[in-house]
Amino acid sequence: MTEARVTLAIAAAGDVIALDLWDDSEPPNLPTGRTLPVEPRRWWLIDAAQHAPAITAHIADRGALSPLGGGLIRATLTGPGWRGLLSVSGWFDSENPDFGPGQIAATTIHHVPVWIAPISDTACEVYLPSSYAASLVDLWTRAIGGNRTAACTVQQSRRQLTAGKRTQWGPA
Repeated sequence: MTEARVTLAIAAAGDVIALDLWDDSEPPNLPTGRTLPVEPRRWWLIDAAQHAPAITAHIADRGALSPLGGGLIRATLTGPGWRGLLSVSGWFDSENPDFGPGQIAATTIHHVPVWIAPISDTACEVYLPSSYAASLVDLWTRAIGGNRTAACTVQQSRRQLTAGKRTQWGPA
């Protein structure tokens, strides 16, 4: 169990778009959302789905957009212990103070491919395939000392996610 308080919230990540640029141009500045470099010529645009038509017009034939969110879950870990929680069943050095907002790291936790994006000193988002959500939610819920029953209701949470609802739990 982690020592510092952490809460876990999961939601569908339907607002994530991959932007591939084939030339040396930079991604467009978005009025809202975040732009995270994930590969040399690929960025994830977070909270950018509403801007897809304008981005498509801006990049024209210099690149492509691909919606990624349909198969992803966004787990938001909030609290001073989020870095320690990510070390449970994982090999990523999340304690590195240089790993902060504006960065993203791809790794595996509990045999699940994940992308970790810090959003502040006390919170991060973890993007993971929806098919593995139950496994990681169970692992993290047990590690933070949350309600074991809540972790077992991920099937119900998936139904809520498709209805646009948010599920949250953590220690009382």
